[in-house]
Amino acid sequence: MAGESYEMVFFGRGGGQGAVTAAQIMALAAVGKGLYALAYPEFGPERRGGAPVRSYLAISTEPIEVREPIDRPNISIVFGPDLLRVNPEIPERTRDYIIVNSRRYETVEPYLRGFGGGIVHVNAYDLSTKYLGRAIVNTAMLGALLRVFDALTVDDVADAVLKVFGGKLGKLNAELVRVAYNEARVIK
Repeated sequence: MAGESYEMVFFGRGGGQGAVTAAQIMALAAVGKGLYALAYPEFGPERRGGAPVRSYLAISTEPIEVREPIDRPNISIVFGPDLLRVNPEIPERTRDYIIVNSRRYETVEPYLRGFGGGIVHVNAYDLSTKYLGRAIVNTAMLGALLRVFDALTVDDVADAVLKVFGGKLGKLNAELVRVAYNEARVIK
């Protein structure tokens, strides 16, 4: 990763999906690996009640001095299929990969037609419900992200998850990262 920099945008909804926490976990894992990282959220007028939320993440081998919205990310992580409808610009602005959560790929495929990069699909809803008892999809989405982002390993991110959540919840979420990594499908 010498001399490299990656920019990501996490698209979620306020009040429980965990997009902000996911970006913070990735930043913690990157710093733990000796990289530079900056994670910062952008909220709409509401932070709760399902209002769209974006969280930005930059990871680099060099210090990061710019803190502004990321307009053309390398990777977009989309926490729900409805967010592709609300943010139709995601495919045209994303440079390399879109990581998307939906129960069936067919529900999001029409929004991704014409996207020239790679797509990773995961059913983070069902995985998180199985492991956590609730559809809090952030750590499952991190597992899917790691299918195409190799600057960090599954162990790096699982360790960061354990630090953030601790105890039983940390162990469940760390396991969810691993399971989602194995369950996620790289479409192209």
